[in-house]
Amino acid sequence: MYFTLLGPTAENSAHCRYLSAGNAGLLLDAGLDPLREGRAALPDTSALDHHPEYYPVHAILLSHAHVDHMAALPVLAARWPEAAILCTEATWRLTRLQLCRHATLWAQASESGAELEEPLYGPADVQDLEERVRFVEKGERLRLEIEGAEELHLTAFDAGHILGSTSWLIEAEGQSLFYTADLCGRPQSVIQGAVYPPGADVVVSECTVAWSPAHAQLARRAEIERLADSIREVAALGGSILMPVFNMGRAQELLYILHSLKRKGRIPPLPVYLGRRAWEIAQLYDQFAAKDRRLLPDFQFSQTLVDILDPEESALDLEGSRIFLVPSGMLQPHSASWRVARRMLPLPLQAIFFVGHSAGGSFAKRLLKSKPGDLLEMDGAQVPLHCRVESFLFSSHSSLPELLDMLQRVKPRLLVALPGRKDSARRFLEAAQAQQPELRVEEALPGSELDVSDS
Repeated sequence: MYFTLLGPTAENSAHCRYLSAGNAGLLLDAGLDPLREGRAALPDTSALDHHPEYYPVHAILLSHAHVDHMAALPVLAARWPEAAILCTEATWRLTRLQLCRHATLWAQASESGAELEEPLYGPADVQDLEERVRFVEKGERLRLEIEGAEELHLTAFDAGHILGSTSWLIEAEGQSLFYTADLCGRPQSVIQGAVYPPGADVVVSECTVAWSPAHAQLARRAEIERLADSIREVAALGGSILMPVFNMGRAQELLYILHSLKRKGRIPPLPVYLGRRAWEIAQLYDQFAAKDRRLLPDFQFSQTLVDILDPEESALDLEGSRIFLVPSGMLQPHSASWRVARRMLPLPLQAIFFVGHSAGGSFAKRLLKSKPGDLLEMDGAQVPLHCRVESFLFSSHSSLPELLDMLQRVKPRLLVALPGRKDSARRFLEAAQAQQPELRVEEALPGSELDVSDS
């Protein structure tokens, strides 16, 4: 077996990996960098170009439906037109929703005469993928039939990250490799924690937040109580609250948390404004409630009372306390959260509560580092910061202790750490070797091929 990291790199956050196993070639995820445009957002697959006969792609395995893991699928699937696409049905439904949105937005921008690069794909390209998608059931071991290749088996395990998310156990050449993708070892509010195979020779693992002591010590229930206290304080003064969220995963988790807090009387019954796309995704969560592993199989998001915020809404009323649960999570310019924040920043009674990751260079990160009274540029104007700004930790990634627990359960001979934030990979590998001194460890570097065979 040979493993090659195609992304993310230091310049591009698109996730894509290549595994050669038993004369078969597998692409593991097919993401786009959400902060880049055009072909610059695609993963760098140049490592496969030098000797394409040695790097065939027979199947593309999708772990989940976040943009940075699947939004380049039409481009990569067109490059390897014979490759099957494997994922859970929930992941495909969410992926299709996202891909269609991208294709439609690009088509609209092109028709408007905007100066953009040629769209990466169109609606017809997304439609063409349908017949190539093969649904897998979590926990079901299946044989992948590939002409000229050795026998290869795949098993999808629940990754606990978002609806439909999977890790993959790949068996070939008498060896097994567990690719975690994005993993959450503990239960969230709606989604159950990850499931692991009983063993694997090799683990290729994410370690996104392994650098963070705060994640390692996270007590989710206490964080929810802290959020409730802050909501009550803002509401008592008549202020409104903006929670910038990503449409998929975090929006649904926070929607349930708010619903639960209101039902228990922990916060007042404030109206909640939700983005339209997040509500469409919540409805998919409901459709798969009985099929996907849920902490609350009988709960339906249709039970929550929300107002759908029109993305073109310009008159955002801040009179009276209300909660805006809208994208983008990093306050990208001209998004719904950007427009609400633009209104809130100079007003002392209003509040912005961050509930997810804020990447370096984003406006969200700049706002979190700012002090009261600082001026921030928005839409060409200098806006003073007078509103309340807080950050809450609601992660859907495994902490360092959870990753170490996974390794104790799976007991690999080799650990390959994927890139994480800050020095996560180094910390993860050092902690893993301290726990299991006989464990061989490697850090995956972009473009380099690792021999992960038992040699």
